[in-house]
Order: sequence, then C-alpha cells, then structure tokens
Amino acid sequence: MQKFYCYIDETGQDTKSEVFVVVAVVSEQEKNKLRESLVNIEKISKTGHRKWHKSKPERRLRYLQMVIAQKIGKEEVFFASYQKPLPYFLPILETIERAIKLKAKGKYQATICVDGIDKKKAQELTNALHLRGIKTSFIKSKRDEAEPLIRLADMWAGCIRAVFLKRKQEIELVERAEKFSCLVDITKNPSL
Repeated sequence: MQKFYCYIDETGQDTKSEVFVVVAVVSEQEKNKLRESLVNIEKISKTGHRKWHKSKPERRLRYLQMVIAQKIGKEEVFFASYQKPLPYFLPILETIERAIKLKAKGKYQATICVDGIDKKKAQELTNALHLRGIKTSFIKSKRDEAEPLIRLADMWAGCIRAVFLKRKQEIELVERAEKFSCLVDITKNPSL
C-alpha cells in the first residue's frame, strides 16, 4: 500500500487578490530527508522559516531556484488557480483530491496537513474528501513556522500569485519549474 504525505498551503484569501492559488506537496519519500534538504536550502538562501511575503525578494527567488536545481518536489508539487470570488473550502478540496489521484496507483493512505486549518474546517474537509473517495484518516493543522514542507508550498503559492501580477522573474521561475516537473499545474487538465 502506498503511503502519502500531503502538505497544503494557499494564497489569495485577501480582498486584493483576484485569484486563489492552492499548492499541494504530495510525497511518498522519507519526510525527514526531504525536510533536511529544505532546511539546508532555507539556510543557504537566508529565507529561514519565513513565509513568501515576509522574505526579501532575492532570497525567496534564490530559495526556489535552489529547489528547482536540486529537483526537490519533482512530480510532487501540484498547484491550481481559481478566479475569485469563491469559497475557500472548494479549491482546497479540489486541489487535494486531484493531486492525490494523480499520485495514487492502487491502494493508498494519505496523511494530509493544511496550514493553519481549524478543527471544525479540518473535520469538514476530511468528510468531504471521504465522500470523494480519498483515503485519509483525518486532516491535521500544521503551521508553516514548524514545517518545511508547508513552507515549500507557501513559497510556490506566493510565486504563482506573483505570476498573475505579471512579475517577470516569477513567470520565468514557474516556467522553468514546470519544464523540469518540479511544479505541476493541475488546472491545465480539467479531466483529472
């Protein structure tokens, strides 16, 4: 049986944003090894445990450049973008479902961690995923300050949001990440 670890973050809940972006990191590999690699990149790029919007532009871009160079998250980082207005819950649900279905080959169990989700929303999301056939015991809340894989999702979410703001460096970075399969846009294939 496959065992997945799925880490979710999003951006775009604020009123200034016209899009809502959800990023799902879905990995089968040993989490500790992946975490060590990300923490090392955070040290070298000097982003530390900071979120996208709290990091200096050159540091966050260096972080993602290093992620791509080391092929961290290859075929494991999925994102979807949605035009607003829409409820927060639906894009999260759809992105998790589609990302896991892309990775699952037969029987599996998924452990899902969502940045800052409260207990009530976590239970609602768990129930909704079960109704859609996703095999998970329950959704956990994780803070990006404590989880490098949530910070990876946060960095990609911030970068993708910047693409919608037509920022050249971020556009080039996302294009390169997609070329090397370090980032997979699941909104490009609605049949998934």
